[in-house]
Amino acid sequence: LYDAGIRGCFVGGTTMTPQYVRFIIEEVLENRIGFYPTYGNTLMGLAASVPLTPEDNFSITYYAPQPRAVLRVVDSKATENTVEYDAWGRVELTTLSKEFFMPRFLERDEAMRRRPRAPYAWDGVADVRPFGAMEKTIVEGVY
Repeated sequence: LYDAGIRGCFVGGTTMTPQYVRFIIEEVLENRIGFYPTYGNTLMGLAASVPLTPEDNFSITYYAPQPRAVLRVVDSKATENTVEYDAWGRVELTTLSKEFFMPRFLERDEAMRRRPRAPYAWDGVADVRPFGAMEKTIVEGVY
């Protein structure tokens, strides 16, 4: 791919486990092509990911475009509670713009809560997948 002139791969809209990310970066992109994953939707916009480091073990963390959108990872059975760092929970989105306010909207996703990381001063969400993916088979795709 690199020899064909491809210099970057922009990815979004699907679950990417650390194993899958490793495969894409090392086997498909051969550690020569940029890898730029994003997470988002119409209410939030795009949440950017930080560049992967060896300590990340190919786990992607996304940071919402604050202050317009705020993501929290909450306990799915008690959504008023934020989960601990590196724990799984349901993704909650609050959106505030000049035209629109949507507080505490529960997304159809679950993720791990991650600590702030430069250049972002707020929590991130990692290893995003469909809510309930560990309990049942969920088909992902265009809908």
